[in-house]
Amino acid sequence: MARTIAEIQNEILMEKGKQSSLNNLTDSKTAIWKLWINIVATAIWVHEKIVEKNALISRPHTLNWYRSQALNFHYGLSLPSDPNNKIPLIWKEGSYQFDTTGFDETEIEKLKIIKHCAVSEIDLETVLDPTKNKDRETIFSDYFRNKVGVVFLKVATVKGDKISRIDVPNELYAFKEYMAKIKDAGNHIYISSDNGDILKLNLTVYVDPLNIYIDPANPANPKNGSLILNEKIFPVQDAVKEHLKSIEFNGAFVKTYFVDALQNTPGIKIPVVNKVETSWAKNPNDQPAPSLEDVTKTEYFIPNSGYFDLDALEVLVNYIPYTFYRDKQ
Repeated sequence: MARTIAEIQNEILMEKGKQSSLNNLTDSKTAIWKLWINIVATAIWVHEKIVEKNALISRPHTLNWYRSQALNFHYGLSLPSDPNNKIPLIWKEGSYQFDTTGFDETEIEKLKIIKHCAVSEIDLETVLDPTKNKDRETIFSDYFRNKVGVVFLKVATVKGDKISRIDVPNELYAFKEYMAKIKDAGNHIYISSDNGDILKLNLTVYVDPLNIYIDPANPANPKNGSLILNEKIFPVQDAVKEHLKSIEFNGAFVKTYFVDALQNTPGIKIPVVNKVETSWAKNPNDQPAPSLEDVTKTEYFIPNSGYFDLDALEVLVNYIPYTFYRDKQ
């Protein structure tokens, strides 16, 4: 891991302290030698960051290497007309990359359609669980059913400001072809890019009636939950969406973190999660989406696609004024 600039500077200063011939240097804050130490430390730090990155991604057979290669995919870049039909890859900054000579930064960014990627594999030990008495036939069956030896890649792009699957079949087909050409021989890769998972939340939220509009006598009042000063803003719904956006791609929905996020929102006093339901999204072949699964008792779960579809998000909220502290007196 690369050292910080401060750490490098301290080591240089320690070494300087060992050189008696340098003891007479002025200790002024503006001393030229201090400026040079900062410049040298910065240069060393940049070098160590490059070495760190190269060590992370330049070695094949690692999951990080596959992720780096996926994010480096350039959709639509022309292939050379040489008889071998090789992808125009060059060695650059510690890894193979597309030769983008002639493209500006904006064009390159547009070609790089894979904005999110998660890579995983099934641990063989999971199948060969020594605590379970399995016969050879069962082990082989589990081996193939669990796809041991397969590298799984979940990928997605960004459309507007939202995570989205890449276009099927064109972009997905091209990406699969790219990975097939650069992967290690003998490795099996399973690539998926799906619509966001469905999420349905049922909440009871105690809110500050001084900030958030609430009509206890009429729970169906459409203004319930809006800011008193701006009835177009609904803090609970906004906080839910912001939290879901903050979850990294293929990260887990953690119920405790979710409650913490709501509780840190101005006007929200006590959020209670009554029910959490989720399902895979409707698949590309327009087959019926699977029914919602109740995961309320699960502390955390990872969406199958790697993210949630915020357009399909359902949040049902029962608002209660936070006044019970007075009831106890």
